[in-house]
Amino acid sequence: MSSFKINNYMLEIKSYHSVIIGSGAAGLNCALHLYDEGIPANEIAIVTEKLGAGTSFNTGSDKQTYYKMSIVGDKKDNPYKMAQDLIAGGAMHGDIALIEANNSLREFFHLIHLGVPFPFDKYGAYVGYKTDNDPKQRATSIGPLTSQNMCECLLGAIGETGIAILDNHYAIDLIIDNESLNHKVIGLITMKLDQLSH
Repeated sequence: MSSFKINNYMLEIKSYHSVIIGSGAAGLNCALHLYDEGIPANEIAIVTEKLGAGTSFNTGSDKQTYYKMSIVGDKKDNPYKMAQDLIAGGAMHGDIALIEANNSLREFFHLIHLGVPFPFDKYGAYVGYKTDNDPKQRATSIGPLTSQNMCECLLGAIGETGIAILDNHYAIDLIIDNESLNHKVIGLITMKLDQLSH
């Protein structure tokens, strides 16, 4: 780590392979998967304004429902059908919808492995229910604290890896190499929140 001074501010330069902005369920899960794919913990950082203060920790989404591909009963389902239903909502491109559908079970069982207590019946089937915007029994929930519990389990797993969490940091701007063919992002400028008030 190196540092330099600008207008009486001492700036630190830290180097990482990957930096995730945000510490909600998606950000924590991203960091954990990078680690699981072989990126060393000291090469990963999470930048967050306030750990535990975001939507995932406090309010969740869609009434605290987690969606997976239907895996119980006689409901016929596959990733392509799930992707079609995601597209029908009008807020997702087809390629992203298919990626989300293809990986929905992988991520669901990943959360179970981390300790999220999704309900299952006496035969071991993880039960689902049908919501207004989904024609299959893909929805599941552990109640009003579903996304909070997901975040707590993910954060516990992150803690075991040693991945850095830069708490109380505000992401100001991306540093882009405009001379590269695809305008590659090569850095991120952040500031501690207590410095922004000075």
